[in-house]
Amino acid sequence: MVNEQEITFDEPDEGRDIYHEPDDRALIRTKDVYQTELDNGVDGYSETLLAIVANFKNAGKPEGFNVQSMVGKSKRGEVALRLFAVVDDSVADPVFVKVGFKSRGCLAMTGCASAICSMIEGKTFSQALALTPEDVERAVDGVPKDKKHTLVFAIEGVRALVGDWMYRCGMSLAEMNEKLPCDELSVSCLMCEHCSLRDTRVDMVVAEAMAQQKAGEVA
Repeated sequence: MVNEQEITFDEPDEGRDIYHEPDDRALIRTKDVYQTELDNGVDGYSETLLAIVANFKNAGKPEGFNVQSMVGKSKRGEVALRLFAVVDDSVADPVFVKVGFKSRGCLAMTGCASAICSMIEGKTFSQALALTPEDVERAVDGVPKDKKHTLVFAIEGVRALVGDWMYRCGMSLAEMNEKLPCDELSVSCLMCEHCSLRDTRVDMVVAEAMAQQKAGEVA
C-alpha cells in the first residue's frame, strides 16, 4: 500500500507567476486585431494614437477586395500587418476605393495600420506611394521610440499592395522593377523580415529561371 502524504502548495511568487497580468496592461483580442506585445500601460503613446486604436472601424477584409499584402517580423516579438483593398483600375492611375487591415503586435501597429488605411483610401497609387513613414507618424502624433518599425511596416504594406496588383495584372519582373523598385539592402527592406512583395519577386525570379532552363533544354 502506497503511503499517502499530505501535499501542500505554496502561494505563487507574484513576480514569477506567469498567469498574472497587471491590471493596467492594455489588451486587444478581436477577429482582426491580436495584441501579442502586452504594453505596460500606455506610457509613451499619444492621445491621437490611442483614440485611433479605441475607435478603428476599418479592420478586416472589405467586401470585394482584389489586392492584399503582408509585412512583418518575428524576431524579438511577432509584429505583422496585412492590408486588403478594393482597387478601381479602370483609370490610368488606379485608385484605392476601400481599404482594411488585420494586425498582430502592439498598440502602435494597430494604430498605424488603421491610420494608413484611412490615409490611402480614395487616393491613387501615385499618391499612396508618395507617403512616407514620417507622414504616418504625423497622422498618429508619434509612436514610442522602440515602435518606429510600425511606421515602416505601414508604408511597406502599401507598396506591397501595389505590387500585388501589378502581379495580378501580369506585369513582368522587369516592369515591376522599373515601376516599383526595391532595394534589398535598404533599412526598410531589412526591417521587414516578412514581405509579400519580396516573396512575389522571388517567385517571379524562380519562374523566369525555370522557363529559361526549359527553353534551353528544348533547344
